[in-house]
Amino acid sequence: MRAVLGALAGLAGAAAGGLIATILAAVFAKAANVTTREGAAGYLVVAVGILGALAGLVVGVVLYARSAPAGEGPSAAGSALLGLLGVVVVVAAILWAWTLSHEGPASYGDTLASLELELRVKKADAPAGPPSSWLDVEVQTAKTRPAAVVLSDKVREEGDGIVVPLVQNPLHRATGRLVVVRVADRHVEVFSPRWKAKPDPKADWSPWIAPRLAEKTGGEGGEAVRPILELRYRVRLYGD
Repeated sequence: MRAVLGALAGLAGAAAGGLIATILAAVFAKAANVTTREGAAGYLVVAVGILGALAGLVVGVVLYARSAPAGEGPSAAGSALLGLLGVVVVVAAILWAWTLSHEGPASYGDTLASLELELRVKKADAPAGPPSSWLDVEVQTAKTRPAAVVLSDKVREEGDGIVVPLVQNPLHRATGRLVVVRVADRHVEVFSPRWKAKPDPKADWSPWIAPRLAEKTGGEGGEAVRPILELRYRVRLYGD
């Protein structure tokens, strides 16, 4: 309980100090006619507000310690700091969880990334025609279903198989992704690679993996079929 009360005292001091410092800085900036070019006045107000909040936090902890019974001031101050540390940990955990659950284009610094895929199929199992005519690929997350585009000019043969490169732009940050491949409107194969919310753009190709699920579509949808595809992937930054 002492840690909670100490943390509340520190936070109250920080709020009061930040508010007072912000108001004073805004008044000073206006009175001194501080330039607003490139946000100079705003930066001044924010910087002074942060300093005021830090000073208020210290004052709040000190006042809480001074209100403790004789001889217990240092212990009360330590409890207050421990409570504040707990608040920081909880807030950091909430922000981390929110970041993981928040979907959107994955940014790496100031650039985005492409999800590069390759599908491998034996020539004997491949439907007739170019792969772009019989492949329909989506990279599905909880909130998005962006399509992957077949790179027809990069399709190649390897031994008794055909390798079909695809790309999905931009890569979306997500805690889970499924690669759903529809083959000639006759069956669907679903891949569930173990990848991070933001895969490493410097990593090489993943190993070839088999689909988690393969089943017919259409009138006899849901019936299991023999899969014919394998998948591998990598991530590359725009411009690489």
